[in-house]
Amino acid sequence: MKVYFKPEGGFGFFPGLNKPLELNSEVLSPDEANHLHQLIHEAQFFDLPNLEPEVNHGADQKKYTIRVEDQNQQHWIQFHDASGNPQLHNLLNYLNQKQKETRS
Repeated sequence: MKVYFKPEGGFGFFPGLNKPLELNSEVLSPDEANHLHQLIHEAQFFDLPNLEPEVNHGADQKKYTIRVEDQNQQHWIQFHDASGNPQLHNLLNYLNQKQKETRS
């Protein structure tokens, strides 16, 4: 499974600190790969709509893009807020944390 994650915008957005994250479960530890697979499954990622409906969001609000490739399926979504979907919020927290780890 490959996961691509890209946050954009938001207050204090610095493109150099928000480079896209790419994860490949084949190079993660078995526990980490299982955790990632579980988060994708719990969020029912492949059933989520491709794009959030166009809503006028403030310039200081972050936008997230997540793309997942798994075997013969590929799916991507864009959204501004995951608070209405706790499972998607858990995935978002995980990806944000992994992105921070790559900056260290």
